[in-house]
Amino acid sequence: MNFEPEMPGMNTQSSDGTKRSQYRVLVCASHPETLTLAALLEAADGAYRCTVAPSIEEFRRRLLEDRCEVILIAADDVDPELANDVRRLQPHASMVFAAPSVGVQALTKAMQAGAVDFLTGPLNAEEVEERVDLAATRSIELAEREERMHRLRSLSRRLNAESSEHVDLESSTPGPDAEGSSVSESPAAPDEVRRLDEVAMCSEFRTLIRQELDVEDLLRTSLEYLLVKTGPTNAAVYLAGGDESFGLGAYVNCDLDRKSVEPMLKRLCDEACSAIAEHTDVLRFEDANEFIAECELGSEVSTDIEMVAVPCHFDGECLAVMFLFRNAADAFEDSVAQTLDALREILAEQLATLIRVHNRLENNWPEEAVDEDDDLGWDDLAA
Repeated sequence: MNFEPEMPGMNTQSSDGTKRSQYRVLVCASHPETLTLAALLEAADGAYRCTVAPSIEEFRRRLLEDRCEVILIAADDVDPELANDVRRLQPHASMVFAAPSVGVQALTKAMQAGAVDFLTGPLNAEEVEERVDLAATRSIELAEREERMHRLRSLSRRLNAESSEHVDLESSTPGPDAEGSSVSESPAAPDEVRRLDEVAMCSEFRTLIRQELDVEDLLRTSLEYLLVKTGPTNAAVYLAGGDESFGLGAYVNCDLDRKSVEPMLKRLCDEACSAIAEHTDVLRFEDANEFIAECELGSEVSTDIEMVAVPCHFDGECLAVMFLFRNAADAFEDSVAQTLDALREILAEQLATLIRVHNRLENNWPEEAVDEDDDLGWDDLAA
């Protein structure tokens, strides 16, 4: 099962039909299934450079020493600590799980660990090569995207510095009656800087959340990133469910705890989400004060609150609605709307990916309820 949708440009062959350069594969061969897969790759006419670690200890050492595109490891060998080490030490590598057979628990573990594929059952050499090629190409594109983002940031900083230097020179340029030449204006430079900043931001956000294959982790990571851009704010995210309904997926408390605004959150869910979902723009509530007053939140909650609604669409479908609200004395700047508009489709795209993954497992998913003791505080998750 491949957890990642095929991305544009994911071809394992060049235009002339020849293989790409050697893919570097790190194999933890502590189980027969990974040792067998390593042997198949080694026999593939030099297309792969396999580094085989016979034990977990050796595998950890190799994580520090060798760069690779693909990490091939048995599902039984991976725990949360090792998964974190892989993400930290090999941020661009694609982790591929292997096991003789697979169940719901193993698939869930793979998604939580950030694996992009799960090789199971008897596979021939051609199938193994194809799956490993896809994982390797994903890693290469991820590294190239990050490099482009780094170049854009550098260019943005350089343009920003040149723009500042231009302003300094212009302020010191003699007037029309004074001697000396004038400095030509460059009004497009600030717009270009903002555009490059936005491209870099979107690339950074996409790279960050593509690693999240769990809804709770995706929402947590997305909100943490967004709040860095918007500044401190209260935020609620509602996820689309069946029958055009929505459920509260996450709530961030800045200065209003969830209990104090519970009636408002319920009204937003029952009345506002379905209406907001029909819009395609980021919306500012013109009557936020009136709406909040009608919710009867109590005297401890001020009605002087500014609220912004953000519908998140992908492929014509609204998958989530975000509400950001804080005291009107600290109103949202216009740039916040531009930031939210740039990032919301990326969030919706990753939500769509998770929905596709979970739908594949729907028929086998256990029906037993989640233990309330395991609640992480991200309430009413709707898939």
